[in-house]
Amino acid sequence: MDSARFNFNKASILSQKIKNQDLIHECLFYYGEVLFEENNYTMAIKNFDKIIAFYQKNNRFEKEAKMWEVLGARLFWKFPRSFNTLEKSANYFDKASLLYKNLGLQEKYAYAVKSKADAHLNQGRLDLAEKELLQVLDIYNKIGYKKLHFTYDLLADTQRLKGDLGKSLNYSLLCVKSMESTGDYRFAPDFYEQLAVAYKDLGNHQLSIELLKKAISILKSDKEADFANLYEFTDLLSKELCEVNQHKEALHQVQKIIKEYPPKENVHKARILGSLAYCYNKNKQVELAESNYLKMIHLYEKKGHGFYIINLSEAYFQLGKFYQEHKKYEKAKNNFEKSLNFSKGIVELNQVKEANLYLFKIDSVQGKYFSAIKYFQKYKNLNDSIFNEKKNKQIEELQILYGLEKKEKEFSNLKLAMDAEKEKTTQAQNMIKFGAGIVLLLLACIVVFWKGYQSKQKNNKLLISQKNEIDQKNSALQKLVSEKESLMKEIHHRVKNNLQIVMSLLSSQSNTLKNKEAFDAIQKSQQRLYAISLLHQKLYKTDIVREIEMKNYIDDLLHNFADTFDLENRIHFEIEVEAIELDEAQAVSVGLILNETVTNSIKHAFPDKNQGTIAIVFKSQDSNKILFQISDNGIGLPEDFCFDASSTLGISLIKGLAEQLDGEVSFINDNGLTVRVEFIRSLVLKQ
Repeated sequence: MDSARFNFNKASILSQKIKNQDLIHECLFYYGEVLFEENNYTMAIKNFDKIIAFYQKNNRFEKEAKMWEVLGARLFWKFPRSFNTLEKSANYFDKASLLYKNLGLQEKYAYAVKSKADAHLNQGRLDLAEKELLQVLDIYNKIGYKKLHFTYDLLADTQRLKGDLGKSLNYSLLCVKSMESTGDYRFAPDFYEQLAVAYKDLGNHQLSIELLKKAISILKSDKEADFANLYEFTDLLSKELCEVNQHKEALHQVQKIIKEYPPKENVHKARILGSLAYCYNKNKQVELAESNYLKMIHLYEKKGHGFYIINLSEAYFQLGKFYQEHKKYEKAKNNFEKSLNFSKGIVELNQVKEANLYLFKIDSVQGKYFSAIKYFQKYKNLNDSIFNEKKNKQIEELQILYGLEKKEKEFSNLKLAMDAEKEKTTQAQNMIKFGAGIVLLLLACIVVFWKGYQSKQKNNKLLISQKNEIDQKNSALQKLVSEKESLMKEIHHRVKNNLQIVMSLLSSQSNTLKNKEAFDAIQKSQQRLYAISLLHQKLYKTDIVREIEMKNYIDDLLHNFADTFDLENRIHFEIEVEAIELDEAQAVSVGLILNETVTNSIKHAFPDKNQGTIAIVFKSQDSNKILFQISDNGIGLPEDFCFDASSTLGISLIKGLAEQLDGEVSFINDNGLTVRVEFIRSLVLKQ
């Protein structure tokens, strides 16, 4: 830039010396370009104002239009982007377009309008952008301009953001068709990627994968490849591969790109970190996935809301999906809300729809039913607008039309071959016969195609009929499952009530007893019954009637000990319990072991109402193993006490319950008593 500035200054001095106003203002223009490159927009625009005033004064309207166009382009690409800079850019393009229109320069007029539409598209003003782009197409068609792919590409973007996936696919196909017909392959990777995204949104992942691989291959063959596109296309490819369950291949593709083209800029690192995170999660490497997601968010937030506002929204959305999958609902909700916290029209409508669906699921799980209903209504309205019957029919017709166009292209190629043969013959009779042969061949092809089409229609009707039958059976099975769940809840409720009746009877009986041993026995029985009753109470109150969340269950049992034995802060509980879910059979055994051990510690470990601590540990280990340990710092048992030979009810009960868990129990008599049980967690079959 220093060298450029020096030479333009010399040129300016020479131009002023010979008093050539055209050269003087041309030097001002290039000096302004230097200022733009140095991000000195204020001084650069002042230079352009002088140039524009000169061209206006001398009625050099085409030159003036060009200056407005350059200003518009500079403001369009200014970083960081904002609504205001894009608005100024659109205004400059508008001034250029009006001048070109008045001069009758239709091609330049259309290009300026297209640039203005692009600015409005980036502002999220989608309806206005669409209107302007359709105006551009109309002008190009009137003047016979053939390179329409750039306009179709912008229209495809506009329709995808509006949620009209059928139109997005249509414009993406027209874009590729225009590119191929004109032989203008300069931006082929971008246009193939646009078509791949359209197929992705419609669930045609195999076609999407083929197009993305084609785009990446072209980029790699280019020595001046756009690395931003390379990372973006690889990110899309890895996610599409995961959609067809090729999780290891997806991770391999991302790692291969990192090795071949190491990302250097933060925004590129952010994109590839997101790809790694997604693939790690699909390959069950959850901690690595979360770490990479958080690094990605940090880099995008560091960049701010400039060019990468859409990337930041998508990043929050992906992190929200990750946390929702792993039941970290508060974190998931926070990220989904962040993904929606952008101007309307900036974020794809399809993503907005999915975010509202996930927020509905999260609030439903947490019992926030009013807000859940609101999110579901938003999701339903968006889903109906994107996938209504009319649009689905349009998409089907579009894909059929695309197939017919391919056939027409094949027939056209065949006709060209026939025409070449006809040129070689000199006899009119042979030409007529040959032409008749072509007609017959085409008719035969049409008949074959029509029969195939009718056969396909019959098969489609049969498949629809079979699908309806399967749906009816699934509905009936779902009803039976719901009835079963209701019956299970009712059983647990009644069992809990019956156990409480028995506990009440035991309590009444204990009030009449004077024998301490009998009283203690009844009290222990009450505690055991309470542990079982509490479990059934939790089972009938939860939506999942086969699992117990052990952290809450153990907390409730310990609160009951404090109330029953009137501890008055004499005994302190230290709790290290993870939120692990067990099936009801294992949960009962754990509850009874806890009841038996803690009751004995309270009664015998701390004589004369001494103060003490009881520690409870319940956590996961390797290979789905659970460690369950209860320790006290009381007086312990006599040194000669033999646990193997002991026939006391408490120890026998603990050993028996450990056997029911298929676990191993050990007793450690050292500075108090420790009961340690290790067992394998039973997996609950999900319905």
